Formats: sequence, C-alpha cells, structure tokens
Amino acid sequence: MKKVVKVGMACLLAASMFGCSSSKGEENTKVITIGTSPDYAPYESLDTDGNIVGFDADMVAKFEEYLNEDSDVTYTLEFKQMDFDNIITQIQGDQIDVGISGFSYDPQREVEWSEPYLGSSQVAVLPADSDIKSLADLEGKSVAVQTGSTGEKAAQEIKDANISGLKSVQDIMNALAAHQYDAAIVDGGVAKNYVDNADFIMLDEALLDEQNFIIAKKGNTEIIDLMNKCIEKFLASQDYQDLCSKYGLSPVVTE
Repeated sequence: MKKVVKVGMACLLAASMFGCSSSKGEENTKVITIGTSPDYAPYESLDTDGNIVGFDADMVAKFEEYLNEDSDVTYTLEFKQMDFDNIITQIQGDQIDVGISGFSYDPQREVEWSEPYLGSSQVAVLPADSDIKSLADLEGKSVAVQTGSTGEKAAQEIKDANISGLKSVQDIMNALAAHQYDAAIVDGGVAKNYVDNADFIMLDEALLDEQNFIIAKKGNTEIIDLMNKCIEKFLASQDYQDLCSKYGLSPVVTE
C-alpha cells in the first residue's frame, strides 16, 4: 500500500525490545512503528492527501507528546499501512512494534494487550431500504465481515448465516450499498460513521460488547508498559473527552 513507512535495516538490527535507537552525542532516539489499516473511519482513514487521520491518529500524536515530556529519549511514532489481518503477523515477525487499528480483545490472538482505551461493540449495518428489523431477522442471510476481526466471530453466532470475509471495510460497505450482502458486521463506531454519512441503517442491539486495545508482540511488556502510561494520561485528559465527542466514539468505562 502507498505511504508505507520504511525502517532502515541498520535500525532493525540495532533494535532490542522495540524501535530503532541511535546515539547522537547525548541524544537517544527511539522510533516506534505502528501497524494500522486505514480503512476504518473514524478510527483511521486516509484524507485526500493520503495522510492517516482519525481518532487513533490524533491519539498517537498525543502519545508522542507525552513520551517526549521531560525525557532524555526522543521518541518518534510512525504509522505503517497494511491489511488488518496482516498486522499481527507483522508484529510477530518483528516488522512493526505495535498495532493500533481498533483492535478488540480475542484470547486466540497471541499478543500482548494494553489497557483499553475505548468502549466498543459489534453491530449489524444494513442498506437503508432493508426490511431486517432485529438480530433474529439475520438468520439465513448473507453477511459481510472484515477478515480477522472480532466481527467475523460475532457473525458466526447468527444462525445459518452465509458469511463472507473481505479485507477492507470500505469494500464491505461498497458491496453492502450495492446489495451484494444483506448486512455487514462492524464496530459500532465505524457503523455510526457510515450511517451518518451514507445510505445505511444499523440495528440497535449489539452482537458483542467489547473494548479497544493496543497490541504488541507476546512478551514485549516493555512497550506495552510504555503504551499503558500514555493511555492512563490520555484517559484522564480533556483531549480524550473532546476526541471521543469529535469522532462519535464511546469512552472506556472504568470501574
């Protein structure tokens, strides 16, 4: 995909737990690479200039600020674009450091999990002229999901559903608009974005309630600890509340 951030081989060879480090006099620099699939507005998408925009992009910008406050290390956070179902593979292969792309918890994913940073759910989106009124009405219908997502698992609970996995949410919604499928199962925030901006409706009842997390390679607790410190500061800030309102996403519910 275009605008892929490339990390030099020298940095990759020098990297220990995460990023690439170099010393310039007294300066220590660390680059943290972030895998994302920018087809998931309002979490992340591409603007007309090909820049990644959305809640996660704004959150990462705040994280970079936090990490560089009163630190003798200069942190740079860089996105690397890829299909959603490739992010975990790239993390496990040490090609990227973390994944930030609306990830919700799945115990079968062999990764480290951060603390949650958003509330979420899996819901059904339908063409505006659909006569489907409830989850029960989805029985036996054709349903599109994003490959590798928890929406794919949620759809498997629909009795006799004919499930098709596609890599891109944008492709899913284009196909749904063309009535190639009866419904799509996507994240609630993503569903709301499409309902607000296109000819879709969504069912009120969720198939699955969940939360969103940052992921890293299994065993890389160092970078997860770093991300958790940023998440804690972010959740306590007014910026967090403002961004949740701006993008129509649900703040994480804490005990």
